[in-house]
Amino acid sequence: MIPLLSAAASCYDTAEKETSVMKFPVSDPGEFKALDAPVIDRAVTSDGNGSLYVDAGSPVSVALYTVEGAGFEHARAAYKAMLRTEGLTAEGDSRGIAYLEMKVRYPGGEELVSRGPAVPPSGTTGWIPVEAVIYSDKGVTPESVSLALVVDGKGKVWIDDVVLLTQPLRLDYLFWGHAVVWIVLIIYIYYLLGKQRRVRSELAALGKGS
Repeated sequence: MIPLLSAAASCYDTAEKETSVMKFPVSDPGEFKALDAPVIDRAVTSDGNGSLYVDAGSPVSVALYTVEGAGFEHARAAYKAMLRTEGLTAEGDSRGIAYLEMKVRYPGGEELVSRGPAVPPSGTTGWIPVEAVIYSDKGVTPESVSLALVVDGKGKVWIDDVVLLTQPLRLDYLFWGHAVVWIVLIIYIYYLLGKQRRVRSELAALGKGS
């Protein structure tokens, strides 16, 4: 049964050759249309071209990039970046962490939201690779996909090497993945019923023997 469950879990497999890669330089203040006065740090950078520096006195969500939703109808989207923190601590009800936030917005206002990583950086760290992943399989073309940096606390945060990877979901795997789940459930139920019948037979035999 374990191999069948593994096959079911692979229903979101994608083909690497179909991967779409969108790279964001994070080297020019003009990239960040939603920010009033973005600060590019030329000294602290993971790729040598500068990074976006955020000195948060309180929790803040920093809108970075927004792209059109075409191509995200049936896709796995991964928002990757490098993060670095200094003196990032809790402030009020905040947790003293920094993380990525990706939102896929659909017509009518519905959203899919992903945040990552599972263990966000806190305190003072070096450059750490982080990512947030979304599986968009609603069959409707999203209006947009937005990428943000959330600083849930007080301290300094740098973000660099922002990349958005998209891979189309293999619909044949989606179909067969769900089919395998049902097959596994049917086999398991059949196994339980058979075991129950055997136990009853054994109890009946014991009763006759006594």
